[in-house]
Amino acid sequence: MQEMLLTGRGGEGVVLASQILADTFARAGYWVQSFPEFKAERRGAPISAFLRWDADEPIRRRYKVRECDVLVAISASPPSARSVAMLRPGGLLLVNRETRFPHRGDYRVARVPGSQVARRNRILSAEGRPMGNVAVLGAAVRLLLPDGLDFLEEAVRARMGTLAEPNVLAAREGYRLCTTQHTIGSDTPYEPAEAPPPRPPLPPFAVSLTDSRVNHTGAWSVERPVLLEACNVCGLCALFCPEGAMRRVNGAMEIDFDYCKGCGICEAVCPVRNAIAMEEVPA
Repeated sequence: MQEMLLTGRGGEGVVLASQILADTFARAGYWVQSFPEFKAERRGAPISAFLRWDADEPIRRRYKVRECDVLVAISASPPSARSVAMLRPGGLLLVNRETRFPHRGDYRVARVPGSQVARRNRILSAEGRPMGNVAVLGAAVRLLLPDGLDFLEEAVRARMGTLAEPNVLAAREGYRLCTTQHTIGSDTPYEPAEAPPPRPPLPPFAVSLTDSRVNHTGAWSVERPVLLEACNVCGLCALFCPEGAMRRVNGAMEIDFDYCKGCGICEAVCPVRNAIAMEEVPA
């Protein structure tokens, strides 16, 4: 049995990708299992999906993947070091990148320009962001099921209806453009995140043990607000900001990007036209 972890952000089609890939393996004659893990159900929040497949017998495990043979990063942003640390020795890391992944470890690395392929085929989210999930699946099939491109196309058509054809083209391009990397001398280890300090013993009643200020929710954001010249410092955005990331300081508004999740509420409630704009967070 092989196990896969797919990672990304809410709104990038991570769960749909795991379901389409499970369908692909099933059409190729494998036993499959696919299920998601939602952390915070909002666009842009970290999200994971799990996939297991076996050529010989039904899969009877009923818990999330703790170690994986394959890690697929749907986001164009680098996968977290904690996710990479879940790869078993000799496993495969597939990243959505146009340039090489400059790190090494006890795993193989492959890349595909999934977001670039999606943009070229006009596969965009409601906000205009490229949806590279199916292009990344094309690369995954080339690496894991080399004769399975037809099965992937069938699975895409079965799930995506009128949106199928551009996604089929994206799957073909992802299959063709997948590149397997070789380690070079300048590659550096991808260090896992530091383990959090041990928690004190739980009290006999429910109570929060963590100050919310240590949760840098700005790491969730895929977009962030920018204050423009039209801002008249009315402070309404600060009143509605769910993270308290906006405030008035010395007659001007400031944004604390350690906590700004990029939800866009500030832009929606701002009474002044063109005072706040949302921009994409650099990968």
